[in-house]
Amino acid sequence: MKTIKHIIFLALVSLALNVQAQNCTPDTTIKVPGFYPNKLADGNVGTAYSQTVMVLSFKDTSVTVGGSQQKVTIDSLKLTKVIGLPAGLGYVCFEPRCIYLPSKVRCIKLSGTPTVSGVYPLKFAITAYAKVNGFIPVSQPDTIKNFSITITGGTAQITENSVASIRVYPNPVTNQIFVSGYKVKPQIYNALGAEIKLKMTEENGLWSADVSELTSGIYFMTSSGIHTQWIKE
Repeated sequence: MKTIKHIIFLALVSLALNVQAQNCTPDTTIKVPGFYPNKLADGNVGTAYSQTVMVLSFKDTSVTVGGSQQKVTIDSLKLTKVIGLPAGLGYVCFEPRCIYLPSKVRCIKLSGTPTVSGVYPLKFAITAYAKVNGFIPVSQPDTIKNFSITITGGTAQITENSVASIRVYPNPVTNQIFVSGYKVKPQIYNALGAEIKLKMTEENGLWSADVSELTSGIYFMTSSGIHTQWIKE
């Protein structure tokens, strides 16, 4: 009886591994540690979305031990959460407990059906596990912030400039606006042509600004001779 149960267990494990392999084929050409591809696919509201992210774990990191920074060799990297996913999307790890070993390319799949349009900056929250001097276990949390997903469609449309791939979301806007496609910090003007001074921050090509204090009306963004119109509610 035990032998039969053991055989069944091995068969289930083999089936699980085969299903996993079908869903994710690691890109063995990746040699530099990090998360790939650099740009994630865009999606549409109401349409099934699927994006595979390749992960090559870092081999070392710096941790604080006794108040000083020390470089240690990483034993494993654990994905603790994907922050900022559009509504309707989730993620699946293809490693037990989302733990990734150094020098092995593995996968994360982002999938689902998005329900709200917008530009969504993503953050991959990770924890690196290592040992100081080969035997003192330490852990170091970190966040990978090199990604964003753009979802189009729905009632809140994204305004696009086809020539420069400028995207503004949401439009109309109430509190915070996001802009992608400008390489240089855009300037903001009201309908009369007066420049509006706002604090704009940039992260991996995505600009954002708090516009909650602006009065309702039509505004413009311009950078390198490219202009985009948007509406403040």
